[in-house]
Order: sequence, then C-alpha cells, then structure tokens
Amino acid sequence: MTTIAFFNNVHSSAIWYRLADPLKRHGVTLTVFGYGSQDELCMRIRNGEIDIIVTDISGDMPGFEDLYGIVSSVKVRVGLNPRLPKDFSTFTDPELGEIREYFAVLSKENFLNGLKRITGIDHDPCRPVVSHGIYHPDAPRVFYEVKDYKEWLQSRRSWDENFPVAAIIMHYSHVAEGSCADIDALIAGLEGRGVLALCVLSDTISETRREPETRYPWYRYFSEPDIRPDVILNFLMGRLFASIEERSLLREINVPVVQLLRHYTLSPEAWLEDPVGLSAMSLTHSLVQPEMFGVIDPIMVSGSIRKSGEPAALVTSVPIMERIDMVARRVRRWAALRRKSNKEKRIAIVLHNNPCKGVENTVGMAVGLDTFESLILLLHRMQETGYEVGEIPGTGKELLDMIQERKALSEFRWTTVDEIVKKGGVLHAMDHDEYGAFFGTLDSFVRQKVEADWGAFPGQGMVWKKSGKEALLITGLRFGNILVMTQPKRGCYGSRCDGEVCRILHDPEIAPPHHWLATYFYIQRHTDAVIHFGASGALEYLPGKRAVLSDRCFGDISLGDLPNFYPYVMDVPGEGMVAKRRGRAVIIDHLTPAYRPAEMSGDLLQFEDLLTEYRRAGDGNDRVRQQSLLKSIEEVAVKLKFLDEYDGAEKLEESIERVSRQITRIRGSMVPDGMHVFGRKPGISSIAAMVTSALDRSGSSLPSVAELAAMLPAKDGEVFDRAAGIVQAIVSVENGSAEVGGLVAELPGHLKQWCRDMADAIAMAEQESCSLLRALDGEYVDASLAGSLSSGKQDVLPTGRNFYAADIISMPSEAAWYVGKKLADQLLEKFYREEGRFPESIGLSLWSSDAFKSDGEMLSQIFWLMGVEPVRQPNGRVSGVAVVDLDQLRLVIDNVEMLRPRIDATIETSGIVRDMVPHFISLLDKAVAMVSRIDEPAERNMVRKHTRQQLEELKREAADLLSEKEMQRMAMFRVFSSAPGTYSTGVGLALDSSAWQNEHDLAEAYVNQSGYAYGSMPQDFGRKAHELLARQLSKVDVSYIKQTSAEYDALDCDCYASYAGGMAAASTALSGKKTKMYWADTTVPGDIDIRDFKEEIERSVRSKLLNDRWISSMKDHGFQGAQGVAGRINTLFKWSATTREVEPWVFDSVVETYVCNEELREWMREQNPYALEEITRRLLEAEARGLWNADEELLEAVRSAALLLEGDLEERIGDVAEDFQGARVDVFTSKEVEKWKMEWKMSGKKEGPS
Repeated sequence: MTTIAFFNNVHSSAIWYRLADPLKRHGVTLTVFGYGSQDELCMRIRNGEIDIIVTDISGDMPGFEDLYGIVSSVKVRVGLNPRLPKDFSTFTDPELGEIREYFAVLSKENFLNGLKRITGIDHDPCRPVVSHGIYHPDAPRVFYEVKDYKEWLQSRRSWDENFPVAAIIMHYSHVAEGSCADIDALIAGLEGRGVLALCVLSDTISETRREPETRYPWYRYFSEPDIRPDVILNFLMGRLFASIEERSLLREINVPVVQLLRHYTLSPEAWLEDPVGLSAMSLTHSLVQPEMFGVIDPIMVSGSIRKSGEPAALVTSVPIMERIDMVARRVRRWAALRRKSNKEKRIAIVLHNNPCKGVENTVGMAVGLDTFESLILLLHRMQETGYEVGEIPGTGKELLDMIQERKALSEFRWTTVDEIVKKGGVLHAMDHDEYGAFFGTLDSFVRQKVEADWGAFPGQGMVWKKSGKEALLITGLRFGNILVMTQPKRGCYGSRCDGEVCRILHDPEIAPPHHWLATYFYIQRHTDAVIHFGASGALEYLPGKRAVLSDRCFGDISLGDLPNFYPYVMDVPGEGMVAKRRGRAVIIDHLTPAYRPAEMSGDLLQFEDLLTEYRRAGDGNDRVRQQSLLKSIEEVAVKLKFLDEYDGAEKLEESIERVSRQITRIRGSMVPDGMHVFGRKPGISSIAAMVTSALDRSGSSLPSVAELAAMLPAKDGEVFDRAAGIVQAIVSVENGSAEVGGLVAELPGHLKQWCRDMADAIAMAEQESCSLLRALDGEYVDASLAGSLSSGKQDVLPTGRNFYAADIISMPSEAAWYVGKKLADQLLEKFYREEGRFPESIGLSLWSSDAFKSDGEMLSQIFWLMGVEPVRQPNGRVSGVAVVDLDQLRLVIDNVEMLRPRIDATIETSGIVRDMVPHFISLLDKAVAMVSRIDEPAERNMVRKHTRQQLEELKREAADLLSEKEMQRMAMFRVFSSAPGTYSTGVGLALDSSAWQNEHDLAEAYVNQSGYAYGSMPQDFGRKAHELLARQLSKVDVSYIKQTSAEYDALDCDCYASYAGGMAAASTALSGKKTKMYWADTTVPGDIDIRDFKEEIERSVRSKLLNDRWISSMKDHGFQGAQGVAGRINTLFKWSATTREVEPWVFDSVVETYVCNEELREWMREQNPYALEEITRRLLEAEARGLWNADEELLEAVRSAALLLEGDLEERIGDVAEDFQGARVDVFTSKEVEKWKMEWKMSGKKEGPS
C-alpha cells in the first residue's frame, strides 16, 4: 500500500475526503491532515508511515521551518502552493506544473487523476473545469450566458420584468462539493417572495487574471443588460477583491451588497441559543474583510451539522428558514427604494436623546453634529429631489421649537403623557389589537421575555387612557411623507428619573418596553426606510448577539426588514462597528468639527510669562530674581486655583514644575470650533485648521505644525494659529480668494500640493447629504477607513462614505508596542516614586478606541506590565504572545537600575471591546495563563502569585461547586465586562438616577453589572464571576485609563466616569482605602505622559468648560451648545462621585461661569432651560452629598437659579392631570426597590463565585 498525506493549514475541501475510497481500490491510502492534526502528521512521518505528501500550505505559515524539517524526510513531496520554497517539491518544474493543473480548480475527477499521476497509476489527462456560471437548483445545467438563463426562466414562466432581482455570489466549491442546501433554500425563498434570483458561481481570486471580467466572473454577469440586479447577496467569505481600489467595480454596478453567512460549527438551533453569534475568527473573515468593500447588513442564513467523528469538511449545511425569509423581505425593501419615485417614498428620521441626562435636554444629541441645522439642510435637499416634505421649517431652531412646543418626545421629568396629547406631539395611538397583530408575530421566547420584564400590553410608559381603552402613544412630527421622531426610552418609564423607574439599572438584560416596540413597529409599517440621525443611539445596544443577529435579538426585531441609514461622525469607529453589525446600519460618515488649541485667557498668559521668567532666572543661576518672582507667582497661582493657599516658598517651588506642566497641557488641549453641519463644507478657516491638525502625523516629508509656524518671521500669536494661517493662505490661492505672499511662494511644492489636496477632500463634505440621498435611492455607498485627521488617518477623506475599522488581527502595531512599553515603564516609575515600591496589581479600563485609534498602545502596555510580548507573523498578523525573560524587566529610576516584577492586571473592557475586538481579549487571556504557569518567585511574578491565591480561595469556598480544572480556569480570569449583549457598568445609571447613597452602592452596581469574565475559548464568553472580580478589585493599587485622541478628554464622554471611575469607586469600597487613579496621554506625538487623574480633570475644565473659545463655540449652536455644557458638568459630577478627585474650586468656577454670569445664564435659560435645570440640580446634589463644599453665597446663587427655572418649566407644562418629578431628586437604592435583584452584595457571606 502507498500512503499519501494531504496537509492543509486552513480547511480542506470535502472532495479530498471523498477520494479515499476510489484510491483504495488502487492500493493507495489517502489521509487528510489539517492544522489541528499537525502533530499527528509529524509523528507518522517520523514513524515512516507516509510515502507521499501533498500540501497547499505556504512558506509563511506559522511554524513552517520546523514542519519543513520533518516533512523533508518524505521521499515524494508535492507543493501545490507557488509560495512554497522551490526545493520543497521532488518533481521537476515541468512535472510540477502539470500536476498543479489537476488541482487548480475543485474537481473530484481531476483531483483523483492528479493523485493517480503522483503515484504513477494509470490516469486520465486533466480536463477543463469552468468554475463560473449561473446556478439554479431546478435547472438542468449551469448557464454561461445571462440570456440563456433568462430564456430558461421564461420557459418555466418564472420571468417577470417587474420582479426585483437578487444577484447572489457563491463560491463554486458549494456546487463541486454538493453542498448547496442553503443556497437552494435561499433561491426558493426569494422566488416565494416574488424575487428573481441570479446566482453566479465564483472561484478564488486569481492572481494571474487581471481583467475584471475574468478575475471576478460575477462582474460580467451583473453588468449585462438582460437582468440587472437590485441587490447583491454576497455568500463569499474574506476579501471581495484583491485590492481596495477594485471596489470601483461595485460603484459601477451601483447596488447594495448584503453579506450572507453560513455558520460552519453550529446547527441552526445551537446558533439561535448562542450569545456570540459569530466566532472571533469568523468575525475577521466574514465581516471585517467584506466591510472594507462596503458590504452591509450581515445575516446568518444557515448552520451546519455533522455526524460524530466526521471531519469538519463533511458538514451538511442546514438553512435557517426564518432568516432566509428575512433576506427575501429585505431584498424587496431595497428594490422598492430603487424603483419608487422619491415622491412616493416614506422615510422616518429618528433623532437620538439620552434619557439619563434628560429627554427634554438631550433631544437631537449627536457627536460633533449640529443636528437641527443638518436636518433642515437635508429636508430642503430632499424637497429639491422630489420628496413630499410638506411645509418644512426654515431653520433648525424652528424645527427644534416645533418638537419642544408640541412635546413630540417621550415622557420625562418635565413632560407628561397628558401634556403630549394636549400639545399635539402624537403621531399615532396604538391600541391593543393593532399592537397585538405585530407582537404576535414575534418568537415566543421574545414575547415571554417582554411580558416577564414589563407585563402584558400596554406595560409601563407612554400609556394613554381614553374612554376606558389604553393605547401606546407614538410621538413625532410629520412633514408630508417624512416623519421626524425622537427615539423612545429603552429602559425606563414615566415622568420621572430615579432608582425605581430605571429598570435597566435593575436588569441590564431587560427587554425594551412595549412602547419601544410599538414605535418601531409603527416605523416598519409606515415607512420605506429609517434614518438614525447622528452618533449614537440605543437601538444597536439592545440585548442580543454580539454580531449577526437573530429574530430573538431586539435590534433585529426593532428594524425588521427596513433599510437603516446612519449619518455618523467619522472618528468613532468602535461605536460605528456596533451600529453596522448590531444595528444593520449603512453608515454615511461626516466630518468632525475643526479643532484648535485651547485659547489661553489673559490671566493664564500672564501666569505663563511669570513661570517663563522664573525658569530663565534659574537657567542663569539668578536666585535673587527667582525669589522676587515667587510672590507674584504665588498670588496668581492662588487666584487661578492652581494652589489652595500660600504654603511657603519651599513648597511653592516644589509646585512650580507641576503647575508649569499643567499650563503646557492646557495650551496643547484641542477644543472644537463649533459643530459640523451634515452636507455643508466648512468655512476656509475651519478647513485650514483641519489640515493643520493633520500635519504632525502626516509623515516625515512634511513639516510639523511648529516647524511650519517657525517659517513666519513674526512670532506673534499661537504656534498652531500661525501654522493654520500659512495653510489658509496656501489653500485660498487655489480658490482665487487671496494673493500669494512671499513666504507661501517659497514653500516646497509637495507641501502646498498636500495642503490643497487635503483641503479639497475636506470640502467634499458637501457630498455627505448627496451620499445619503443616493443611499435612499438604493444605490451602493462606497467604503472608507474610519479615524481622525489628528491621528494621521488621511484615508478617512472624503466623507459621505460607509466607514470600516482597521484590521485588529495586526494589532498591536510595532509603533504601538513601542509606546505601550514606554507607558508601562512610566506608570511603574511614577508609582515607585510615590510609594517606594512597585504595584502588585493595576486596574485598567480598556476601550475599543485603543484598537481603532491607537493601534493597541494600551494592550501593549498591559503585555509589558505582565512581561510578555506579541508574536508577529511575517504577514504582520499577531498570532499570540511570548514570555519575556525576567532579567529583561528593568527600570532606571533616579539613575538607579533595578529589576521589577511582572505586574498583575484586572482589565475592565467596554462591551464594544468584548464584541468588536475579541482578539484583544483572547491575547490577554493567553498572556495571563502563560505567565501564571511560570515557576518564578512570588515577589517577581505577581500574576502567578495572585492566581495561586485565588485558586486557594476557590478551593476553600467552591470545591463542591467547581472541578479542579474549572477552579484553575476561574483563578486565571483577568478580563471582565458586562453580561453578553449588554453595555453598562451600572454606575453611570445609578448616578444619573440618583440611585445611590454611598460608595458601597456604587460598588455593588459595578460588580453586579461588570462581573462577567471573558477568555480565549468560546465556553469562557461571559462567565459569572462577581466574587472573583470583587476580590481582584480589593487588591488593585492604582486604577488607570488612557486618552486615545486629542479630540475627546475625560469630560467629553461620561462612559469614562462610569467605567474607569466606577472601577476606582468599587476598588476603594472593597479595599477600604482610596485607590490611586492615573490618566495617560499619548495624543501629542513624541510626548508620553502619565499624570494624576486630578490634574487631568483640572486641565479639561480649564481648557473647555472655563475656556472662552470653547464657550463661544457652544453659544454658536444654541440648544445643542447648552446641551454640551450640561453634559460636561454631568460628567464632572460623575467623576466627583466615583473618585472624589474634583476640588471645590472646580464646582465654584462652574457656578461663577454659568450661574452667576448673567449673560451665560440667560443664554442657557433662553436656548435650553432644561440643560440649565440639569446643571443646577446636579450642583445642588453634589453639595447635598458632600462632593462640593460650597461657599454659601455661591450655593444661594444656584438655589435661586434652580427656583427660577422650576417656575419657567412649570409654566411651560401648564395644567396637567399627571404627576411629574420636575427638579426633585428622589433617592431609591436596591434596598428600597423590590425588582432590583442583585446577585452580589458588599455585605453578607459569600458563597464562592456567583
């Protein structure tokens, strides 16, 4: 017998397995080995059991060198992959070329004869195989011309030119292997819904064919006039094209491309129960790579089953019939957008709001976007293109006023159902029968969950009773065929905000209420498409799988078959990926505002001059001059709140370095220059600022901002402003609006060209609304990389495209690894200087922005703290981690070199990291396991030390609940997040709803909602580990978070306070001592800084909240500007509650600026009184809770303003029958709320891991 081994390092076709029987009749044994059976292959080669090896692996496969050393002992070798070394194969080049022809295209007949050729058995010549054509399960053959297929359809009376056409791209291998059950069901399902199927077979992308028609056969079929597709359904995995540039072919075909998926390891039933939906590896190949080409709306259409003991290649696909029917319904929706006239189209535009910060205050909230001016501009352009828009307001302010005056929103503190009805904010009242017709179509599991969580119809919230009948109110405004609506509340009810009605605080997995479902049912029934306007809303964060949703996932239920379009800011890719993969969003990205350095006030400039004089005197050893300056420095420092009081010259001198650093950081802080208007190009000054902000990370051939500014002889003004002035002169010349100065004429040509190209690309923001209108016509939306200009991501331009995120498998990048190591060393150095020892454990808050904006800097930092490094493959992919020898873990502190230990880490990840960046979690989990198993002294390996301690604790407390293996697994968990399908730590919700009394309450909220452990294996996705997390938090020496971009700081996003602040609060409560908190900043190229969190808060407050330039930019945007002010003060309150790091002067300054300053107070009172009410209420709550030690005069000013606002807002409400909370703060904790069930509590006996 001759024994042949076929080895494939990915997956083998089923055909290889089906060759064994016919070969056996010729005395040949064929065994197929995959990457997982590599060890068995090597063993059999060593035992002399393999006579011939055939493989299609490549030379860059991990571990190839070791494998090659073993395989080379096989006498007959055939390398089917041209990328293998030339000496791998034992045949001559002509012979090898002949053999490879047999295996070039999947064919059982050719494969069999190819193996016969290798073994010397009589064989037939290789026969041509056509791997493309049009497939239909009922057809007698594969068609190679569209006209022939059309004639066949006509012959069976399946042809109707009015039917929508779904073009399907499927891999030829499905037909070759006889694995078409899902495709056959899909074609039948489409036809059952009146959709023509044009299913085209395609082979692997050829590297030798260059013409699109031969490289991508489907391109020719879809371009022919006989049958033009309305939608493409892509059943291919991986990259759709060989290069990004080739996506221009999709622009030519110009139809949406929907991604279909097959699950290769789970049956339909198992997939339905699986909380993940898609494995980490499949996420990369089935979503990340197709998204690069603008593919949208991923949907799972089949699962797989296989007999016990059979190889994975022999799985049988099983259609998921409900999902297939949903595909057909969605195709019809897309086709309707292409075929209806604009006048016929009905569109719902959903505005976001954040109920936790006030529905009335936050209506229309969106990151970096002037929502109402943008919306009015869009409505006018819709009118110009034929949409029936009725009588639309002239300005965004008028539109906002209509929403507020009619109360076309949800009930909340200052809004009741009675008032909404009286003022005309109701679009529709949905009664029991109408709602039941929709609700009854839902999966029984979903119906049971909704009713278990909220009761039977109508549940709680937005219920109107008239003539004894109850109905759910759907609110909004109608402009012809356009609905403008505010997103309903997702997890609370009533005209209140407290710990009793905040049901999502009690249970983060709670279903959305009946009112939410009724609203989206109404949208599905009455519109052709929905636009969620601005980043970001609640829909994509509803309970369900992490990606590729089922009919049990509430995001899928809410949208049904509707196309969902999403204008979205270009620089928040993590959240955008959630919207795409969990909210089916077609992203239409838009510019951020322009950013400029914070403008220094006169007092700060005077103070900076004094500090500069002091340093110069020191450089000249002029101690007399230094001492004379100290008094002036002290007076200004106390006045500006950099110092509490004068503590003597010695302490003052010690503080000067810290204060100087703070001034430098304030000067370098970037603040937005207003807000962007969707579809409108920025003014020339803003364009110049954007171009300038990209310079520092634009590449070595261009000058930095400082270098460009230095080219001006005059040094007046700020460095950035001087550089921006030069850039503006460059780009203005191109527009014919200014004369070229002498300096500009002398600048290098490549710099001027780069500036003009960038400016032109920014100005194409006018295309944003055009792109959205094309999307509403059912056209293809081009793809682009997400990111920010200040981070050097120039590929983000122009906007108006469907962005995608960077490939996480290549992270951390080499540059990020360098920065991460520096961050780790600086953190340890800072802690050592303060405490005289190294920390044992650090609590870190890891966000998706670390991946999508910093390429894994913080991931690298955690690796280096533990003493591991990434393992990088030749293709740049990171495949694992390797342990660094202890001797390499050295630091130099105060000129003394010392060895440092491996540092343990408790890692809190956002839900976005968990779901969109699983690669990070896998690598971290492997690192912990690896380091925990190293036999090293406890004092040198804190990871191992704590793992062993945790294992002993588990053995004492959970030996009767867990096996030894399970306890070892539990002891190594270090990565925690919220439960699968949820996105909260609970702390932010508790603070917003005032549902807490002390840090113990916050700790309980944090541990209960964040106490789920995540590892590298599927079974370790979200294991309950509340007690384990609590124990680790009690040992944390320092809590830590890193800023990833210059645009967003500690007060821009309250999630920072909820996550990192929540971790600090929980650690403090659990350890009984105040936990240190550090903030890292790598946003300035070449300047890596780790500082006390208190410094960061004060820098942020001074550079934005108290900064004249920032305040002026907020005033330019009226209602939303005031909304932004209130949001930052709300976040300040959260940080104060969780860290106790907000000094009294900060609150004092906020009051002096926004309450005592009559001009600003009256501006907010006029533009957004709800925002000012939120501010005064939070300030009074801060004082009542001991977070702000208020001066009586300032406190009285807040009380007076609060009373004035209360009167204003009560007058707005008028006479209503229902109770409303208004400005009242009602405190309900878990102790007072029966439905608030906590699995873990601070007090009481613990019973092992929960």
